[in-house]
Amino acid sequence: MVEMALFDTARRAEWDTWYVAHQHKLLSIPGFQASQRFEAIHAADSPFVALHEVDSPDIFTGPSYRARAGPSNTGEWQAKMANWHRNVFRGVDHTPDVPVDARLLVVEADGGSAVPDRVPVKWMEAVGLDRSVQRRGIAVVPPAIADRLAGAPSIRVLKPIGPRLRGRG
Repeated sequence: MVEMALFDTARRAEWDTWYVAHQHKLLSIPGFQASQRFEAIHAADSPFVALHEVDSPDIFTGPSYRARAGPSNTGEWQAKMANWHRNVFRGVDHTPDVPVDARLLVVEADGGSAVPDRVPVKWMEAVGLDRSVQRRGIAVVPPAIADRLAGAPSIRVLKPIGPRLRGRG
């Protein structure tokens, strides 16, 4: 899970185009299986999130990733992003494919009590990269449920920016 804020919002369309190309670059690396981007529907320190499904945290220390897609390969955009955190989690077999008419909840460890009981949160443990949080949950929900949680402490409500892209396997 990569999360960030964009400083230069006047260049948002250009950044979105770059990020989709970046997703395709990631998905060309063996071990990257899928990628989908999201944007918070409310104010958040890191309103943009990308879920990248990978075979193993070891991918991020491998030569293919470091040469083609690591932080040093983000060009001018690295300086235009803030609150940038990269965490590898275990706890879900596959990242969810969130349709455009659904929302992704990102729930911090202390935010679970605000989520309705009928919402199945999948809890994950950080196992690689920044480990800026130890535990985090995700859930895919309809907007009617998600919209009521927008702005709740320790919960981000995200809408898909684009479809879930798949790698070559």
